[in-house]
Amino acid sequence: MRKIIVYAFLPVMFSLFSCDEWIEFSPYENKIKASDRKQNEVNYKRIASDAEKTFEPFKIGLISDTHTYYDEFEKQVGFINSQDDLDFIIHLGDITLSSNIREFQWYSDIVNRINIPVFTLIGNHDCLGNGKDIYKEMFGDNNFSFGYKGVKFILFDDVVWEQQIEDPDFGWLNDALEGNENYNYVIPFAHIPPWDSQFSLGNELLYNGIMEHFNVPVSIHGHGHSYSYDQRYGEVNFLMVPSCIRDELIVLDFQKDTMLVERIKY
Repeated sequence: MRKIIVYAFLPVMFSLFSCDEWIEFSPYENKIKASDRKQNEVNYKRIASDAEKTFEPFKIGLISDTHTYYDEFEKQVGFINSQDDLDFIIHLGDITLSSNIREFQWYSDIVNRINIPVFTLIGNHDCLGNGKDIYKEMFGDNNFSFGYKGVKFILFDDVVWEQQIEDPDFGWLNDALEGNENYNYVIPFAHIPPWDSQFSLGNELLYNGIMEHFNVPVSIHGHGHSYSYDQRYGEVNFLMVPSCIRDELIVLDFQKDTMLVERIKY
């Protein structure tokens, strides 16, 4: 009976709304406004003049998992804009819940109110349906890296289940970590931490082995929605960036001889 009732109302529903309104929410829609395309590349151009500079102290903000929490995200954006000592923001992924085009647009509308550049990493929720194609059009390559004032930032796509693959592209990660002797710090970012159930035991050990081999100071992740900063394996530090519902901003303070992690409640 329930199926019959739903089908009976479908013609009425279509008569109440225009085709454009239905297509806008289609999981297959992939139309990005020209002004919203390749945002990571556009934002990099805003800081490119400092890319090759020798090291000097600076701070960046870290946010993550803003999907569905739009009121809290807008509050977080307001707090970020009240700060005057941040050079840019890195978002650790999960900007959508179901990879719907409208969710990507909502995120873009809110995040572009931030006064400083924002680099957005892909999360597992952003890979559902054709979300990876939407992400690529809106932000650019899912694996990318850049230098800034003597620090190299490596943003790595480690989503497995939603992409229906067995392994992240560890070859790309290894190559990105090699040959960086001229940088004071080299920092990898990935949405999913290696101890998550998405990682096989082999991939968990491989990821941590790569971190140890290159002696990275910290590996930074989202996905868990809560803050933590500890050593899960050996000497490698792991930083978990909380969701915007926690009302806090994580700040990395790069000094010449140390890197500080600040946890700011607002």
